[in-house]
Order: sequence, then structure tokens, then C-alpha cells
Amino acid sequence: MTDDKMFKQAHDTFKTMCKALDADDWHYEKNEDELKIICTAQGEDLPIPIVIRVNPDKALVSVYSYLPFAIPEDRRREMAVAIARANNGLTDGSFDYNYSDGTVLFRVTTSIFDSIISANALKYMVLCACHTVDNYNDKFLMVAKSEMTCDEVAKFIE
Repeated sequence: MTDDKMFKQAHDTFKTMCKALDADDWHYEKNEDELKIICTAQGEDLPIPIVIRVNPDKALVSVYSYLPFAIPEDRRREMAVAIARANNGLTDGSFDYNYSDGTVLFRVTTSIFDSIISANALKYMVLCACHTVDNYNDKFLMVAKSEMTCDEVAKFIE
């Protein structure tokens, strides 16, 4: 169970995230009971759905972005290569790939345990997610729709 101190810290982090988004004129929906924010950014080619969650039980703030398409069963092996190749070059965050249902999400997380996370650090997490997803979502979609082999996918993502 979450103690009062951690809940307050999580709530303060949530408020800081909202203020950071407000300062940059983001439009978003927030759920203060769940400490959750939902918004969308427009990338160069595809929309970038964003979910921000502050979890007081785990003392984490996470930014998620689910890709707005699922990978067809016959392309999941090639997508596994694409995801592994992309993750290998990332400094912050990673793509999570559910091979069973073909969903892909990007996640960047930081601990708030005994920490005060600045608005700039929180903005960085959102911008990191947006930039990374925007960089790869069209490539992943191409892999999903193409007939590239695993070797071709590895070279394409590189």
C-alpha cells in the first residue's frame, strides 16, 4: 500500500507534469484520481498517442505511446528484428513489443522515489517519446506492410 508521503510526491509530480504541458500549450485530458494524462502529438507522418502515468505504488512516472496499428501475424517475426534493432540504438526509453497480439509501444520511465522531478525533466520524457516514436513509427509501418526479409529489415532500421 502506498504511504501518504509517496502519494503526495506522486500527486505533486502529476501537477508538475500538467503545468509543464500547460506551459507549452498542450491539449490533454487528465484523470487526477488515476494520476493519468492522455494526449496526442502530430508527428511528421502519423499521430503520436501519449499516455502519461504517475504510479505512487511503484514510485514511477512513465510516458507511453502505443503505435496506432497492430502488426499482422505474418510480419511479427520481421517486426521483432525491427524492434530489437531500434532499441539497440536508443539512449532513453525502449519499444515494447507484444509478439502475441502485434502491438508496439514506446515507454520511457523514471523513478520519483525520494526525488523531485523538474518540469524540464518531465518535458524531456514527453519530447523523447514523441521524437523517438516519430522517428520509427513510419519505418515500423513499412516493415509491417512490406515483404522485407529479416536481413533487409535489420539494414532498413539501422
